[in-house]
Amino acid sequence: MNDNNSASPPYKEVNKGYVIKRSIVFENDRGFALGENPNAVQPFVTWQFTEEKGKRDYYWGHYSTDGEKSSKDYDTRVSEYRQRYRFNVKEPPKPIVVQMKEGAEQAAKDNVTQTHPKNTQKHDRG
Repeated sequence: MNDNNSASPPYKEVNKGYVIKRSIVFENDRGFALGENPNAVQPFVTWQFTEEKGKRDYYWGHYSTDGEKSSKDYDTRVSEYRQRYRFNVKEPPKPIVVQMKEGAEQAAKDNVTQTHPKNTQKHDRG
């Protein structure tokens, strides 16, 4: 689950075999992620990352065998970063389906409220 959005992400993000279970991105394009790989010796990890043009560069991983400990580490890292740097959480882009629906609704509204120019012009035929 992505902290920026309560809905499940439309795709599975994977880094080095770890599925990203939670992530958060701040307005400065820095963030944190919690990953899980049940086949790894240390199946849980939290990373800091930098996001540029939609791609993430993960670093400073904290690996663990304890999922609860990793979840707490994730929460701590996010909290400490927020307190230290005071950046707001970056809103994730809306899914394309939502964007299309909103666009159609706006177009329908514009169609109803907009009067076509040729219907409003007076013709002077003298």
